[in-house]
Amino acid sequence: MEQLKVWIVDDDNDYCHLMREVLQEDYDVRLFLDADSYSKAMVAAKPDIILMDINLPDVSGIELCKSLQTHGIDSAVIFVSGMNTLEERLKAYEAGGVDFIAKPFELKELMAKTNAVANYQHKKRALAEAESFSRNMAFQSMNESSQYGAVLQFFRQCFLCQDYQALADAFFALMMQLDLKTCLEIRVDETLYFVPEHMAISPIEANIFELLDHQGRLFDFGSRTICNDKHVSFLIKNMPLQDEVLYGRLRDVIAVVVEGLEARIIDIQRQQTLQRVVTDIRRLLAGLSDSIHESDEQFCHALSNITTEIRASFHVLDMTEEQESFFTGLVERNLREANSASNSFLRLQTSLKSVVAVLERNTA
Repeated sequence: MEQLKVWIVDDDNDYCHLMREVLQEDYDVRLFLDADSYSKAMVAAKPDIILMDINLPDVSGIELCKSLQTHGIDSAVIFVSGMNTLEERLKAYEAGGVDFIAKPFELKELMAKTNAVANYQHKKRALAEAESFSRNMAFQSMNESSQYGAVLQFFRQCFLCQDYQALADAFFALMMQLDLKTCLEIRVDETLYFVPEHMAISPIEANIFELLDHQGRLFDFGSRTICNDKHVSFLIKNMPLQDEVLYGRLRDVIAVVVEGLEARIIDIQRQQTLQRVVTDIRRLLAGLSDSIHESDEQFCHALSNITTEIRASFHVLDMTEEQESFFTGLVERNLREANSASNSFLRLQTSLKSVVAVLERNTA
């Protein structure tokens, strides 16, 4: 363990050297015979323990001790004084001193009290370090919680996105919360590039996507990382390499984010495909309806003409009543079958409309 710094501030030269001789084996000791030299040394260094005479020739040791607290200096002061009165001890305590040694003193007392204060300093600093570590861990946990909350919000937002631009906007909002600068590539029927604020992608970034969008899930180069899936890649331009903990956590986060993007892109593709199918079936229905109507009219007109011509030729053909009834029944039966065929087309049209309704519900 590194030696603690002990400064002795006393105008009595003999006492100064005596205390240094006792303490120098265990501590890094410096001597000051006046407040001025001590104050100048405080500019460049800070002691752990100060053995302070109360009655200095230029400034009171009480005032020097109070100035330590004013400036937030973590030095433990042991007052050393020849005036061993209750009033003097109370002044020392109020000034912030941690102990008091009355002159003349036993060398064992000097060593024991200095060691006790040294242990006190060690424990206080260890506690401060533990508190700082706990506080940093708490802040880190809060940051992680905030990041994961932002990712969950992004996934919820994803399900509301009906096109790739809306999905890209939700992605860039998340990246802004994570303090990451990014651009995005989506590979569907064509390759689409997205940049924050709807700017155009630079040629070199498009080229980087072309070269690296099949280099595995995560690929690092310099301070940049590209994250890939089958239909999507995004480039992070400012990965925090200097902070290993944050860097590792962000790699975990973006690996999850790219999976969410991939799933939503596939879903948007499915919805767009269904919408095209719905449009095609609607167009088919419109054409089928017109065709049925036109065919129905033509067929009925043709049969009607045949019936009229047959009935008009009965007297010319000189048929018997049985023959006339036979031909009349034959025509009427074919007319019924024609109507039945027309009804079949109408039922097909109704079925196709039902299919359209189901598809529309799935694309809503």
